[in-house]
Amino acid sequence: MSYAIRYNRNHTIMASRRDFLRGVTAAASLPASWHAFRSALQAAPAKGSEPFWDMVKAQFPLEPGLIYLNAANVCPASRPVMDRHLQYLRDFHANPSFQNRAKYDGMRETVRNKAAALLRVSADEIALTRNTSEGTNIVVQGLELKAGDEVIITDHNHPSNNDSWKVRAKREGFRVVSLPVPAPAPGADQLLGGFEKAITPRTKVIAVTHLTNTTGLLYPAKAITEMAHRRGIHVHLDGAQSFGLLDVDLRAIGCDSYTASAHKWPMGPLEAGILYVKQERIAAVWPSVVTAGWSDTLKGARKFEVLGQRDDPRVIALEPCLDFLAMIGLKEVEARARALAQRAMRGLKEIPGVTLRTNLEPELSGAVIKFHVASVPTRQAYDTLYAKNRLGIAATNAGPTEGLRFSPHIYNSMDEIDQAVAAVRALVRG
Repeated sequence: MSYAIRYNRNHTIMASRRDFLRGVTAAASLPASWHAFRSALQAAPAKGSEPFWDMVKAQFPLEPGLIYLNAANVCPASRPVMDRHLQYLRDFHANPSFQNRAKYDGMRETVRNKAAALLRVSADEIALTRNTSEGTNIVVQGLELKAGDEVIITDHNHPSNNDSWKVRAKREGFRVVSLPVPAPAPGADQLLGGFEKAITPRTKVIAVTHLTNTTGLLYPAKAITEMAHRRGIHVHLDGAQSFGLLDVDLRAIGCDSYTASAHKWPMGPLEAGILYVKQERIAAVWPSVVTAGWSDTLKGARKFEVLGQRDDPRVIALEPCLDFLAMIGLKEVEARARALAQRAMRGLKEIPGVTLRTNLEPELSGAVIKFHVASVPTRQAYDTLYAKNRLGIAATNAGPTEGLRFSPHIYNSMDEIDQAVAAVRALVRG
């Protein structure tokens, strides 16, 4: 199956793309859809051009007229991912016998290998979980801690990487120290210095959100890890906002554990995720769930994923999600998302009465943008932008990080970013 992609000089996609999409949606099996997409990629203009990203955008089932800027919460899955999920959902329920389901064992290993390759780690260091929160809680509950020990977190961490530590500390008597961080942050050196000042001889863990969902702050993870390791401290990274957005190299970062979900920036299925635990640290983490299928002989991080009956088709849908990222290229994905975010931040910064809570510096930000509109109550602004402009965004209605949040991804266009900024400008003008 082959589909040519042609564009006019105004970058409007011609009828050939419609033919291509009809072929994709009509395909009854995964291979036809993937072959069509691969053919389209080969025929498409150079990566990085607007026509190329128009073709990528066409792989998502977003409603016409909706400007969806909420990747930090949940992303739409691409058609290839949905094809794979539905194919195996039908297969599972058509024949739920042990014999038919046996094939999922090997398919999970393929997913594991691809996730490991994307993050530059060993497959034995990857566990397949349901989401970031589950992976984080496995680490929280699994590390050996006792009364008098200390864990350092930050005020900007996701609740799964904050409240989970606090609940366990309340039960077992260790201490949790939360670092306040201004928004925008003062700089990477100051962030690192804050951790250094908080460390004591009792500090056992530093748990930080790699890229925050609250203000879009990108922490200097490698520097934090190097500093912590000089003192024998375990570093756990919540990668919910970096996996699938940034070209993450966990071997280079050096952290001891890292968690992520498929339903955010990877644009994959809900309730599928990964947990990375460095080989040297696997023995130091106890499994949180032990049920049928668990044993001491499980190799590597597999001992953390024996969670009872799994939705195997959902786990298997991780594979096309990872393939989709690989076919486009993670470096290209990151560059595109960052370009969209930088365009939005520059536009928002020029609007009187709008205050950015996200750092403009690329080393301290990704594609999560938080901003505050002084003249309109946040909840009202959130509701109005959806009702009048069909902007699908997020909001924090109170507190030090109050404001609206844009988080664009590769299914967004530069024109959509301009429309979103214009909508905020019109809102401010009243």
